[in-house]
Amino acid sequence: MSRTITETVPIEPTYHMKMTPQPPIAAKGNNSLRLRNLKLDPSRALEPARKKLTTIESQRIMAVFEETIRKAEIVTALPYITDNIDRFKVSLGTELVDAIKQHSIIQITYRDIRAQLDELLQRREKQLAQQAEQLKREEELLNDENETEMQNTAEKENESGEAQDVEGSVGLSDKGLDVLPESEKETVADNVGQMMGDGSKMDSMSDIEPRIEEVMRNLGLVAQQVSHSCKNILRLFGLNPTATKIVTSDSDIRDEGGQKIVQSMNELKEILMHKLLTTPQEETERMAYLDEISKRERHNAAIIQRLEAELKDALDDKEMEIQKKNDIIKRLQTDLHQIEKFSDENIRRTRAEAEKQEIADSKNSDQKTQKLQTEINQLQTQLNNSVTENREKEADLRAKKYKVENEVDNWIQKYDQDMGERQDEYEEIDLVYTEEKKQLFELEERFATLEKEYIAIMEERRVARDKRERAQRELAMLVKSATTIQAFWRSYKVRKALKAKNKKKGGKKKKN
Repeated sequence: MSRTITETVPIEPTYHMKMTPQPPIAAKGNNSLRLRNLKLDPSRALEPARKKLTTIESQRIMAVFEETIRKAEIVTALPYITDNIDRFKVSLGTELVDAIKQHSIIQITYRDIRAQLDELLQRREKQLAQQAEQLKREEELLNDENETEMQNTAEKENESGEAQDVEGSVGLSDKGLDVLPESEKETVADNVGQMMGDGSKMDSMSDIEPRIEEVMRNLGLVAQQVSHSCKNILRLFGLNPTATKIVTSDSDIRDEGGQKIVQSMNELKEILMHKLLTTPQEETERMAYLDEISKRERHNAAIIQRLEAELKDALDDKEMEIQKKNDIIKRLQTDLHQIEKFSDENIRRTRAEAEKQEIADSKNSDQKTQKLQTEINQLQTQLNNSVTENREKEADLRAKKYKVENEVDNWIQKYDQDMGERQDEYEEIDLVYTEEKKQLFELEERFATLEKEYIAIMEERRVARDKRERAQRELAMLVKSATTIQAFWRSYKVRKALKAKNKKKGGKKKKN
């Protein structure tokens, strides 16, 4: 290449296209349907009614944006492709690989120049900071000197005698210098040296500024070459769809920043798609709906705040009520403890009385037991008599049960026999029905085949009839055309003969 890295690159012309927006199509029926759907499903209020772009302008805008996303995917993948150029050498092609390598060289040059510029800027900032610090120290030194002079003047006025004045001034000046620390003394000396004509740092600042301007100019030129190289690579990718598909299909070849850029552009694409699908009327409806929702939200927030205040009051009342209940519980527990003490004494007293009552009840129970035993003997005799009577009744009932069971068995056998005959008859009828159904299916298949053949034959006949009729019409048209031509030709011949005859008659008259 004969070009240098810092060579200027001509700026490519850009074309601006102004698109006239089409007026929105008014559709009252669709609006009413949309309002009805919003009432049924409020979550669809923020979705556009249309799902596809209908205008050419919006389709062009979306196509341009999609092309921009594709170019961004390619540009963000260039660092990985440059690092792994051997992997993509076959799929990208020689021309594209050479362009990427040249682009990497330009990028390296750009980084080097940028590093030089950063270094120069840091040096300039450090020198500016040092100059500011020196100016500050000089101001502080001048202030200290002014204060020292003012103190010396005051002491000279108060003291008497020239000797004393001289001694006081010398002592104060020495004292003022001794008060300063060693670092401040060195700084003062450096500042004095700079004031006496040491201008090396100022000269270095004057050298840095032209270098910074030159580096920034070179950086701008290289940035133009980077832009031109990117455009050239994108054109080559546009001519190679296979390479474009390979680069854009793999998302792992981009770093985190590139993935964020592509993701953000895809999100912006969704927003742009949503904006293009939304008509002005839908936007107005959406804003009205959002205003209504915000009003509801504010109203609900006020209600929530009021309810929270009521809840807080209720919780406070609840806490006070719980505190009261706890006091009551403590008091009741104290009373219960006292009651337990009294109950123990009552239990001991009651147990003693119960033992006395038990002795008396045991005596009475013996008498009752004898009386009950006599009653048991009488009831046992009555039980034996009842058992004898019930056994006789059971024997009669068993005989009746046996007779009924025999009758039921006979009826069951008769039912089984009748059902078996009916089942045999049903099976015979089912066999006949199956055979007839099979024959019907075969006939229907044969009829379907014949119907297809009949339709094909009728279609062929119709086509032949149409051809024949078309041929007859053409023949009739030809006959009519030939007849007309012949009639014109005969009339032409007749007129020509008449003209010739008239010419002969005129010649004879002239001779006569």
